[in-house]
Amino acid sequence: MASELLKGFRMLDLADEKGAMCGKMFADLGAEVIKVEPVGGCTTRRIPPFLEDIPGEDRSLYFLAYHAGKRSVTANLESSDGRALVAQLAKHADFLVESFPLGYLDSIGLGYDELSRINQRLIYASITPFGDKGPAKNYKAADIVTWASGGMMYLMGEEGRPPLQMSLPQAGMHAGAEAAVASLIAHYPRQTSGLGQKIVVDMQACIVWTLMNEQAMPIFHGDFLRRSGVFVGSADARRKMVFRCADGHISILIMGGAVGAPSTIALVKWMDEKGFASDWMKAKDWMSWVPGLLMAMTQKDREEIDELEDRVEKFFLTMTKHEIYREALKRRILLAPVATVADIAADEQLEAREFFVKVDHRDTLGRELTFPGAFARFSATPISPPERAPRLGEHNREVYCGLLGLDLERLSRLSAEGAI
Repeated sequence: MASELLKGFRMLDLADEKGAMCGKMFADLGAEVIKVEPVGGCTTRRIPPFLEDIPGEDRSLYFLAYHAGKRSVTANLESSDGRALVAQLAKHADFLVESFPLGYLDSIGLGYDELSRINQRLIYASITPFGDKGPAKNYKAADIVTWASGGMMYLMGEEGRPPLQMSLPQAGMHAGAEAAVASLIAHYPRQTSGLGQKIVVDMQACIVWTLMNEQAMPIFHGDFLRRSGVFVGSADARRKMVFRCADGHISILIMGGAVGAPSTIALVKWMDEKGFASDWMKAKDWMSWVPGLLMAMTQKDREEIDELEDRVEKFFLTMTKHEIYREALKRRILLAPVATVADIAADEQLEAREFFVKVDHRDTLGRELTFPGAFARFSATPISPPERAPRLGEHNREVYCGLLGLDLERLSRLSAEGAI
């Protein structure tokens, strides 16, 4: 049984990877999401990785994940009949999300002004790389471009080396989520006015928001924004916070003062039990030891931190992530294992919350697949596991004949003419 939070609402999803998350969130919440694809299929069907590394329009794990629970219809927007079908679908829709180049849908009669005339309730979200105003409004951008231009890439990687991209494309995820939130915000006034409106999502701005407190650092502390890799802090006070262990890495920031001292004292005691703590570490007044992350350290501070970090890593290298984390919990030491994808898949906490769900693809791929589950839990209106992602054009007959009232002869003719 699907979620009933948005039951009865319909979204047209005309977006590529820049907006796939938007439709996915609506589908998870119970809306009917109609994925409108080109006759050759959405570009997201060609995004790797592929199931068993075998490419195919139904084998992209990206497509299978972000279009789960949607219906698929095909429409050739270069065909007048294809455009007419999309306009008719918009007449029956409550929401629409698209990510075409600015002005394209307007040029073919499917922009907000035209569609709002035939459906004044339509909430129309347009996802763009840089918004709809300004000198960059017509720039094209892949995920890596907006990730870089939004500022986050500057912070990622090692100091003195080129910046890094996230391994998983991120910009479209943030933009799609913001489009979903904005669409539901616009739904609130529609409930009283009966009128929809247009939303423009700027992907670059979405990434800027991910910087959080990093935006304020240069104002207060000078040029603090830098690539620090496994370190944190300014150049003169940088501190290591990722350490190797026997089977991976551990994240810990060793601190003194009221906040950090109890954890550090417990760590030093544990290291002493195993013969890794030096005399000065055991005698140190950690409560008053507060070399800052933003201020220059004394030479003595630097020497102590270098020795401490070296000893901590050698200590961690004698144990696995699980052994370190299990003992740290008992000793109330502030650290966390750096999880791999395999670690996340086997995480006991996620398993207890039933985070991962099985989606039945036996009729298309001959097996079930495991995907991340709902982004939230609701006590009265639970979100159920989604239906599988659709085959290309799988719901043409259901939607065009059932919703729009076309007969089968007309549907067959539209297919033969390349309109769908």
